[in-house]
Amino acid sequence: MLLKLLTLLAGWSFLGALVGGLYAIYSALESVRRSLERIAMGVRAIERETDPLDSHIENVAGSLGDVGGSLGAASRRLADVDRDLDAAAPALGLRS
Repeated sequence: MLLKLLTLLAGWSFLGALVGGLYAIYSALESVRRSLERIAMGVRAIERETDPLDSHIENVAGSLGDVGGSLGAASRRLADVDRDLDAAAPALGLRS
């Protein structure tokens, strides 16, 4: 009789520990779910806020291409000026 009682007590203790562990896992997963819901809500809000940019992005890309070309021309012109100043430095008495 004592052995049956101890076995029953051990079984219930095991089940209690198992249920407690499963509840702890469930609580952690619920916390993760709430965090992911908040992240998804934020991503949807960002998507709504950036939707108008789609219509302008090609204009921006074209403008950046023009700016790149202008910067290339300015770079070449500055290189020419640098070369001319290096050539004129001895005549002006400057050290290069």
